[in-house]
Amino acid sequence: MQSARAVRRAMRSAHRSAHARHPGHLTRRGTRSGAAFSVTTTTDGAGVAAATACAAAAAALLLRDDAADAHCDAQTFAGQWAAVVTEFDASGAASTKNVDRYAAHLRREGCVGVFVCGTSGESMSLSVGERERLAEAWAASGARHGLRVIVHVGCDALLDAERLARHAASVGVDGVSAMAPRFVKCENADALAAYCAAVARAAPATPFFYYHFPLATGVATKPSQLVRAALARIPTFAGMKYSDADMWEYGECCDADAAGRLAFLPGFEAQTLAHLPYHPQDAYGAISLSFSVLAPLHRDVADAFYGQRGAEAHALQATSRGFFRAVTPFGWTQAVKLALVDRGVLDSPLCRAPSRNLSPDERGALRRVFRDLAKREPRYFGGLVGD
Repeated sequence: MQSARAVRRAMRSAHRSAHARHPGHLTRRGTRSGAAFSVTTTTDGAGVAAATACAAAAAALLLRDDAADAHCDAQTFAGQWAAVVTEFDASGAASTKNVDRYAAHLRREGCVGVFVCGTSGESMSLSVGERERLAEAWAASGARHGLRVIVHVGCDALLDAERLARHAASVGVDGVSAMAPRFVKCENADALAAYCAAVARAAPATPFFYYHFPLATGVATKPSQLVRAALARIPTFAGMKYSDADMWEYGECCDADAAGRLAFLPGFEAQTLAHLPYHPQDAYGAISLSFSVLAPLHRDVADAFYGQRGAEAHALQATSRGFFRAVTPFGWTQAVKLALVDRGVLDSPLCRAPSRNLSPDERGALRRVFRDLAKREPRYFGGLVGD
């Protein structure tokens, strides 16, 4: 079995070769090195700064001791992680009533873990208290059903993100994650790494994942620059949830992980085949919304690729794209929620504003789409129409 480092080295070589042959197709983006500093002890005011820096360094060493408990590698987080949706009851309140049933369903579908309160979970439309209750419910149900749990704790308010990270660690989750602040944006990779480091320090023995989703955050910082900065300052940095179509930059992220120990977990399942060459089979993991209802399809895409059945892998990937193409007019989260209701997993398909709710007529139209998909590909889409 090839190591993650060896696979990424081969991918880097292939990219460079492709760039040499077709320079107009791939444009290399510049990188900016991180800053380093040294401290010289003196007897004046600079000495105070030096002492402060030494204290900070000692604290960092203590954090690294705590981080030993958070040691992981790409294999630790391999497999399918469902980006779970949040259920809202008729009053509009976030509900944990069916979390246990949801967890049991995901385990039957073959998922290894869940990503809680992410974009699919409408996290930024939830209160801090609601997010804490969801983390508690998923931690308990995950332990009961053999699912690992990563909780997204990112907030525009750093204090809220730190609170959520501490809480998530206290209930025993397997990882915490944070996307970049969306209102006051970090100006560069070092500033973003500083924000992430503050969140990670609130859970010093829990693996930390950066959540890269520029379409949602509007943050243009290159994730590969963040990887380099995070490796230098976050002892528990474990990898990234990568929700971006930029595959050149994905390769740059993998290259930045020279030791091959980080888990890069892509979130765009409709382009699974683009990510697979970067990872040996035992180190490939992904976090995706549709795994709640289509985990077997995307697992088969990966199995066909690693089994060197290229034509089959491409056909299965086309099947995946067909699903997203069909449900896009209704909304991806709305479609998955309705499918889970029809499967008897959830009771309500409602979303919280500003996400829109489907009208009864739209739900009827979406169910007709599900039935049409099921007729064309019953093996994968039969479950969309319920039992």
